Formats: sequence, C-alpha cells, structure tokens
Amino acid sequence: MNVRFCSPGRILPYLFYFSLLYLLLWCWKPVRAQSTVNYKPLQIGDTVPDVVIKNILHYKTPTARLSDFKGKLLIVDFWATWCAPCVYMIPRMDSLQKQFEGRVQFLAVTSENEKAVANFRTKYLKRHPKRIEHPEVAGDSVLRRLFYHNALPHYVWIDQTGVVGAVTEMAQITSENISAFLAKNSTELKEKKDEKRIAYDGTRPFLVDGNGGDGSSLLYHSLLSRYTPGLKRGFSYRPDEKLGRRITVTNCSRLWLYKIAYAKPGQWFDEANVVIESADSNSLTTELHGQNYIDWLKDDNGFCYELIVPAAIQDKTNALMQQDLINLFPQYKAKVENRMKRGLALIRLENTPNLLPASQGGKREMKIDRFGWEIKNATLTSVLERFNKTQSFSLPLMDQTGIKTPVDLSISVDMSDLAATNTELSRYGLKLIEKQFELPVLVIADNKKPTAH
Repeated sequence: MNVRFCSPGRILPYLFYFSLLYLLLWCWKPVRAQSTVNYKPLQIGDTVPDVVIKNILHYKTPTARLSDFKGKLLIVDFWATWCAPCVYMIPRMDSLQKQFEGRVQFLAVTSENEKAVANFRTKYLKRHPKRIEHPEVAGDSVLRRLFYHNALPHYVWIDQTGVVGAVTEMAQITSENISAFLAKNSTELKEKKDEKRIAYDGTRPFLVDGNGGDGSSLLYHSLLSRYTPGLKRGFSYRPDEKLGRRITVTNCSRLWLYKIAYAKPGQWFDEANVVIESADSNSLTTELHGQNYIDWLKDDNGFCYELIVPAAIQDKTNALMQQDLINLFPQYKAKVENRMKRGLALIRLENTPNLLPASQGGKREMKIDRFGWEIKNATLTSVLERFNKTQSFSLPLMDQTGIKTPVDLSISVDMSDLAATNTELSRYGLKLIEKQFELPVLVIADNKKPTAH
C-alpha cells in the first residue's frame, strides 16, 4: 500500500501548494474588457470604460483598448455605407485628421461587416483616390452599446483624459470647434440627442390600446396627432387584415401628408414634382436637417396620421385622406395638374442594335445607389421609378426606350456625372438625354378666402 501521504513530514508541502492553488483560483476572475453588459449608455461627463475594440481596420493591430487613444481628442464617427451624409463627411474628416495630426484621432465605427465596408471603399476610392487612412471598426457590437444612437451620422467626442466631452451631429465637426475644444475642453457644442425608441405595433390601430376596446370592432378610423417622440419617421400603405385599407404616417411634415394623399395609391410625389405656391411654405417644408429638423417637426410642423377604411370603400382611401387634409388644414388647397418639367429621358441609341440582353429570370432585384445599378429581372420603367423615389437627384428620369420586357443590367458610375453615366449605358445601347416632359405635378397653394362685399 502506498502510504506517501500518511507521514506528517511529507504531507505538509503538499498541503501548502494545494492551499496556494485554492487561494489563486478564489481570487482570479476572467477579464471581461470586451463586455458592455454592466455598463449603461454613457452621457457627457462620464468616463469611458477601457473596453477592448475588435476588428479594427487600417491600424497597427486588429484590436485595441480605448485607453490606447488617450492623450488625443478621440472623435468616434458612427456611420454606415448607405448613409449619404456619412459618405459626404469622409473628405472633411480626412482633411481635419491631417490638420490636427498628433492631437486628434478620428475613429470610424460601423456595425456593417468587413466585406460590406471593403466593397464600399473599393467603389469610393475609384472616384476619390486621395485619402488619409485612419482606423475604422467593422462589425461593431461594443461601442454602439456604450453610446446610444438611432440616427446617423453620430459623433462622440472623448477628451484627452478619456471623458465624454460632447455628442454632436456632422455640422459641429469643424476646424473651429475642434480648435476650441482642444484649447478649452469646451462642452458648449450643440448636443445631438437621439430619442429612445418606444414600442409600436404597426399592425394595430395607432393610439388604440385598451382605450374603448382593442380595436376589434373598428369599422372606420381617421386620426391626427402632433409629433410623437420615440416613433420613427415614415409611412406605410397596406391592406388591413380585418378591414380594407390602411394608411399610416408617423412624425412627418404637412408636405408629406399631401405628397401621399394626392399620389397614386401606395406611392408618393417626388420632391422634384411638387410646386409650393404658398406664402406660408415654412409650415409645409424646410431646408433644415438633423436635430434642427426634428426641432422644427416638434414645433407644430410634424404629425402622425392614420386612416383605416372598410373593404367596401377602399378604392376611395386616397380621396378620403385628401378630404381630411381639406378639413384639417383649410389654409391650403392642393391639386394635381400637368406641367412641363425638365428631366432626363432614357432612350435607345440610334443606328445601334439591341445590346440589352433579356433577363435570365429569377427573383427581381434592384440595387440602386449613388455608385450605379445592379438590376435583375426588372423593367427599365420600374428601375427609373425606384431611382426617382430613392435618390436625391436634381432631375427626374423617364423611360422612353419602348422596352417593356424585364432585363438584367449592371452599371458602376457616379450618376451625377452624366457623361460618365452615358459611357456606361452605351454598352447596352442606351443613353440619357435632357428633355422637357409634361408630368403630373402636385401644386399646393394658399386657400384664399372670398372677399366680403
């Protein structure tokens, strides 16, 4: 029998080592620098925890701690490839990074994956080759929890000591503001305050939640409210499962109500096809952006509207919404009339064979952005309609090719460059030309009261 541990003289060293091992295990806790579970969203004046950031591109290491940037003003730029203002800011931030090199560090952060970022950069750098590479984080799941936001772009200013000094919009990212911040550690920059999203079930009648019932007996519903903080801006036009047709508009301007009501069902008038002939146009629309636009909506210029009609009269849904606007905003009158408008016509090149191949079939796909089109199994008319609805382009595009069948099409070009666009389109025997069109236009004017006699 092995009696090695029976002798007091030999067991003492083993007891010592086992005790030491137990003590170390009791004291040891795993490092959780990456986790943000225990942290609340940070506010101005809070010290930023020293979290680990992963998947950093264009940096000396693929990971880093926030403390690695101490000693500089760190401006965290939350952005996305689909965010037009974010893309607009890229050259400005490059210039500022160069101007304040050694004192300021911009850190671009997106929740999109590395592949999406790489594809975007490849397209962008073809047209903007001069660029200072600064670190950017792809696939972020840490920083966005520390700095709550629901609108992009979003900028967090972290001072040289690791304290949140400001949270701003893009308008605050200027040389003057950065210089002032570095000199005085100023927190007087206008703060960007994103509202916390509140729960909203778009399948149920708006604002009906046990107030007089659950809505199950509803036959007709028309509602208007002021701006409601926490609801995202937008509209939907869809069938109602129990009734007939539903239009829901949340936190939009008066102009958007008219653009929806007077368009074809489920569509809306483009900005280019709206004419405002009112002395009080500031109550209809504004050139403000970002937080200033939100403040304008809150100042009795933003509304939530919902209309639900039974199936028997669902073909009158838009007409009923128009009548609501006449009753609710009697100071305005609106109508649709044909007017001559300048635009771009898509035509087939003369004396050129048909170079546009027929679609290979499959699911219809339309990926349209400022860098071009990726089209599968879609008609040219539907492509141009989507372009007019989704892109802030100065001129409307009209299909005059006469091609009615679905096509597959791929062009990669900055659509604001007409010459370059036509070079791409020529591969398919197509061209855009400037032309005058007679188009339906929404006209909104003052509803003048008759003069008393």
